[in-house]
Amino acid sequence: MFPWAKFRRTKGAVKLHLLLDNDGYLPSFVYITTGGTHDANVAANLNIAPESIVAMDRAYNNCSHL
Repeated sequence: MFPWAKFRRTKGAVKLHLLLDNDGYLPSFVYITTGGTHDANVAANLNIAPESIVAMDRAYNNCSHL
């Protein structure tokens, strides 16, 4: 389905990065990358409003960015 998403010789992978707007429960940011793209690179493009609640895994953990 995604021929551009090469991950290993016999496997493909995609990552979905999603930021939901809590007011309307609609995505305010959607980004699809290959499986080899590091999550911290995408996190730098997020525009998170002050006093937001963020749930993420530790791959997004970049203390200098937060």
